[in-house]
Amino acid sequence: MIRPIQGSQAWRDIVDDVVISFVEAVNDYDANRLIDLFADDAHVNDQLRDFWGKASIGNWIRREIVGERFSMEVIEARMHFGDLILSANVDGDFDKTGLPSPLVLSFIFSLSDGKIARLLILMTRPGDEEPEVRKIGS
Repeated sequence: MIRPIQGSQAWRDIVDDVVISFVEAVNDYDANRLIDLFADDAHVNDQLRDFWGKASIGNWIRREIVGERFSMEVIEARMHFGDLILSANVDGDFDKTGLPSPLVLSFIFSLSDGKIARLLILMTRPGDEEPEVRKIGS
């Protein structure tokens, strides 16, 4: 079943508490709280880069979430075959060269035993738009 909710805080009504805590901890730049939300052997794939286990995920959180003052505003949420997909406008101190504005990312959560077991983060583009390869320093 697909249940989209757009344009308000109503997304909170369909998500698990751990996902609400994830969004709040991201926006509070709270590395310890974020790390605690993940299962010990969790997997994060952020823009095609893999991070396996809490230690690796913790380093990624400290460097790329907290360190770059990453923030997110959820614009849509939907449940799909047991996974939760959030779409969010994101911002932060990271290099935005060549990125669209606003920058919308999809956060695809798989949960197990009250923890994040897998998180996939992908840039969202309209269905008919050709993907671009982002080149840094060219």
